[in-house]
Amino acid sequence: MTIARTFILTLALLLLAIPASRAQDPQPQSRDTFAAAIKKALPSVVGIQVLTLEPVEETSPFFNHPAALNGAEPQKTRTRRSGSSGSGVIAMATKDTGLIITNFHVIQDAERIGVRLTDGRAFEAHLVGRDAATDIAVLSVEAPDLKPITFSPRKPQVGDVVLAIGGPFGLDATATMGIVSNLFRSSIRYRNFEGYIQHDASINPGNSGGALLDVNGDLLGINTAIAGPTGASVGLGFAQLAGLAIKTAHQLVKYGKVRRGQIGIASTDLTQRLAAEHKIPFRQAAMVTSVVPDSPAAKAGIEVGDVIDEAGVPRDDRFLGIGESLSMVPIMSQRALETVLGINAVGDKLMLRFNRGPKTEFVGVQFAPLSNDAPTYPAPETLVRLRGLVVSELGPLNEKFGEVNGVVVTDAKPGSMAQYAGLLPGDIITHVKGHEIRKPEDLFQGADGGEIPEIRLMRGTTPIRFKLPY
Repeated sequence: MTIARTFILTLALLLLAIPASRAQDPQPQSRDTFAAAIKKALPSVVGIQVLTLEPVEETSPFFNHPAALNGAEPQKTRTRRSGSSGSGVIAMATKDTGLIITNFHVIQDAERIGVRLTDGRAFEAHLVGRDAATDIAVLSVEAPDLKPITFSPRKPQVGDVVLAIGGPFGLDATATMGIVSNLFRSSIRYRNFEGYIQHDASINPGNSGGALLDVNGDLLGINTAIAGPTGASVGLGFAQLAGLAIKTAHQLVKYGKVRRGQIGIASTDLTQRLAAEHKIPFRQAAMVTSVVPDSPAAKAGIEVGDVIDEAGVPRDDRFLGIGESLSMVPIMSQRALETVLGINAVGDKLMLRFNRGPKTEFVGVQFAPLSNDAPTYPAPETLVRLRGLVVSELGPLNEKFGEVNGVVVTDAKPGSMAQYAGLLPGDIITHVKGHEIRKPEDLFQGADGGEIPEIRLMRGTTPIRFKLPY
């Protein structure tokens, strides 16, 4: 059996083999020491050293020169070597090979990756796959006697004690303690798909990719991000759910990328105004705003106006890996629903709980392939400087999805101002007047007005900056 097949089989078993009977094990109410839990998990958490060739932008002397107004003048770039550090978790191991889960941003742009174990051994690691939208990456390492982490059978609750292990500021094997502050936090807008455990265990730069554990030393999540004014810990840490990480890792090992599916719906936050208009009780949930004909959602009977407040998986397909035979996740916003939908692959099954008027219903849907027919948005005719430009949202099929925010140029019509400006199909417009672009309206509003707007875009891997012509 090949190593890749062994990885896939092991990851699949991780999703299915956690006994449901342990899901309700009570957490100890008091404990003088967590030494046993930390000792158990430490060998499974690694330090990661990354060598990158970092691009450095230099403004061209011809930037905004009148002679360059017939097209964009790209930034000059050079490269310099730099190093960074992070953490990772050994998810599985065979006799002489291991699979490590870490964060995408830890190994982004890496030329070489090194892994340090707590016993002092060091090995070169190789990238198996990465997914910017969930900030998850998978590494492989050839090393004997690796100890894989154990996954928690418990569903975390607000107030639970948690332990974090990682390498803040390069200090490997550092352990800290805190509590769960919130669950399935999906509103910090760090990544496209967010299902974070929010906690206050101290984590800092270098903890990324490391372990968030329960008091038994079992994995609850992958520490991913912090929030605060200084870039250091202020008690606002975020860890991707272990099950989300495993589900993503399974696809990365099997396909080298995440093959996302879709069920054919769009939604919005259920607001008090919408609840009043539809004469339904207000609560935090997502309301369906459109259903694609003949899509999985349409075939399952989902309709516009349905209010989705929970999502989960059938009893034989527990993707969250948190120990319940049917794990239902609360859907408290559009972002939360997008996350649950966004981590599923073609062929995956999902159960949705929704309300239609006073009735509560459950329905199962199976994910279909993503469509290439993304809606396009032409620039308004009144926007002279961008006349002839057509853009679309940056969707999951684009290779830059999750890495940058922006809109994709789908057309710059011949003879138009957009073509004269030097815009090309495939360009990703990221900023106008220094403001980040997330949707077409941001671009069109930002480029309007009297001043000549500066636009920043990505053309392949090259950053380009220019001002629109008069």
